Amino acid sequence: MQEEQASRTALLIAASLVLFHHDAKYSRLVSTTSADLCARVLEQHSSQARLFSKFVRQGWFRPIAKLIVRITIPGILLHYALRKKCIRELARSALANGIAQVVVLGAGFDTLSSELRREFSTAQFWEIDHPATQCHKVRACSEIGVERVRFVAVDLSAAGLNREALIRSGFDPAKSTFWIAEGLLMYFPADIVSSLTKTLSNLSAAGSQLAFTFMEKQRDGRIRFDSQTQLVDWWLRIRGEPFLWGSTRNEVAEVIQPWRVVRFFDHDDLRKMESAVTDEVIAKGEVICLAAI
Repeated sequence: MQEEQASRTALLIAASLVLFHHDAKYSRLVSTTSADLCARVLEQHSSQARLFSKFVRQGWFRPIAKLIVRITIPGILLHYALRKKCIRELARSALANGIAQVVVLGAGFDTLSSELRREFSTAQFWEIDHPATQCHKVRACSEIGVERVRFVAVDLSAAGLNREALIRSGFDPAKSTFWIAEGLLMYFPADIVSSLTKTLSNLSAAGSQLAFTFMEKQRDGRIRFDSQTQLVDWWLRIRGEPFLWGSTRNEVAEVIQPWRVVRFFDHDDLRKMESAVTDEVIAKGEVICLAAI
C-alpha cells in the first residue's frame, strides 16, 4: 500500500457493500449501519470515490458491476459479504459467551465494531490499521457518533503490533479477547504472519479467540482465488497490494501455534449460511479460520 493513500482494497470492499445494500436481492447481507458508514468514507475520501459511491447505488450500474466481477473474480462480491457475515456471527457468539474485548487488525472500513458496540454495551473495541487508511475511518466514525471504539494507528507490515500503544489505549491482556484479521494476512510475508500471531497469543488471556482469513495455496503454489483472472494479478501488482502469503490447512495449524485451530470455513460453508444464494457462484480460495488459546 502506498504510504500516503488509503488501501484501495479497503475502498473496493466498501463500495461493494454499498452496492449490495442497494440491491434488493442481497440487501439483507449488509446492514444499513454498514452501508451508511462505507458510503460516508467513500464520499469523504476523494472526488473519484465520491462519484463511484453514487454510481454503485444506481440500478443501471448493477449490470456493469456484474460484468466487472465476471471478468475479474467471479463470485467475489458475494464472498466478501458472506465472509463478513460469518466473522460477525463468530464475534457475536464470543461476546455472548463472556469475551470482553474485540480487536480488529487491518480493519479497513469494516463496520463490525460500530455494530457490535450497540448490542454488547459492556464490551470494548479496538481497531488497528495503517494511518493512511485509518484517518478516513476515524473522521467518518466521529461524524456519525461512534463511541467505545478505540483506534490505534500502526503499519502492521513494517512495525508489527505495538503492544505498549495498545495497552496504553486501555487494552487489558488479563481479559479474554476476540482478535480479527479479516482479509489481511495474505498481504504479509510468512515470517510476519508467524510473528504477529505469536504476539497476539502473548497478549491473550485463556479463552481468547482469533478469527482470520488466509489464501489456500493452489497445487502449483500460486496464491490467488481459483477463478481469479490475470487482470486481477496485474491490478494487485500495479497497486502495490499483491498476495504474499498463502498456506494449506495443515500448515496453518503449525504457523499459528500456540493457537489451536477450532474450525475452518470455506466457500461451501459460507454458501450454507444464506439459503437464497445456494445456486450462485461464490469465489473460492480464501478460508476463514477460528482458533483459540
